[in-house]
Amino acid sequence: MDTFMSKYRSLQNRLRQHEILIMDGAMGTEILHRGVSTTLPLWSAEALLTHPETVQHIHEDYIEAGAHIIITDTFRTTRRAFAKQGIADKAHEATILACRLVQQAIAHAQPDHEVYIAGSMAPLEDCYSPELTPSNQELLQEHAMYAQDLKAGGVDFLLLETMITLRETLAAIQDARQLDLPFAVSFCTDEQGTLLGGESLREVVKAVEKYDPLFLGINCVAPSTATKALRILKNVTHKPMSAYAQGAGAPDDAQGWQFTEENTLDNYVIYAKQWRDEGALFIGGCCGTNPAYIERLHRELV
Repeated sequence: MDTFMSKYRSLQNRLRQHEILIMDGAMGTEILHRGVSTTLPLWSAEALLTHPETVQHIHEDYIEAGAHIIITDTFRTTRRAFAKQGIADKAHEATILACRLVQQAIAHAQPDHEVYIAGSMAPLEDCYSPELTPSNQELLQEHAMYAQDLKAGGVDFLLLETMITLRETLAAIQDARQLDLPFAVSFCTDEQGTLLGGESLREVVKAVEKYDPLFLGINCVAPSTATKALRILKNVTHKPMSAYAQGAGAPDDAQGWQFTEENTLDNYVIYAKQWRDEGALFIGGCCGTNPAYIERLHRELV
């Protein structure tokens, strides 16, 4: 617990000094890019069962690229997702393994900068389908198990990411607070700053800020959408902000992602500089990005 509190105080101090912290890039699409299957419903979690060394190597590459925040490969390690694959009993083990792989990556990479471990918690169902959001009772029960496993795995804070409804966001926050875990929230919105569930950022921030998140942000949208949404977020929150958007490609119903040949790196950096200028302190990459993106962000923003 002393180490946990020390890292938490370190992170808070860096935020008070308005330091820019680089987040890592995509995990699921990078696993796929390296030739490992990411079929749904497990998506990136499938590699935990088949190629955990690939997951660790990706973490190491992001650390060596300069990432200060490494997100666990737990976007789909819920019992709900694993039950769809007929292996619900392996969800806890997969979450713990995902946390351990980050820790091993940090130890192996031996970075000269401090690395914080963010425990990814995603919507229990499809992150583009708010109508599938489970009942409040299911949300509270299942996010509680999710958070408990991440805490047992030793994360520094929870990252409630790609959140698309206020209802699920509040349930996950309640479970995080019951465990006394710091948390941050990142939303998936349209260009008008509206969550896919229909709530406005103003409405959501008003409900969430009182629980004192580490930061609030936007992720898993096009870079241009992230910029527009971030400008709206800036006007409705006093909390530190984050942005990590999509790179080349688009969602795919089979593998989860379909790559394109488009070179988006230079344009991505231009957008990332806009996020910095809008006041974002946490900047990284989501689906379709890779360690090259993170190396450029570290070189040009820090």
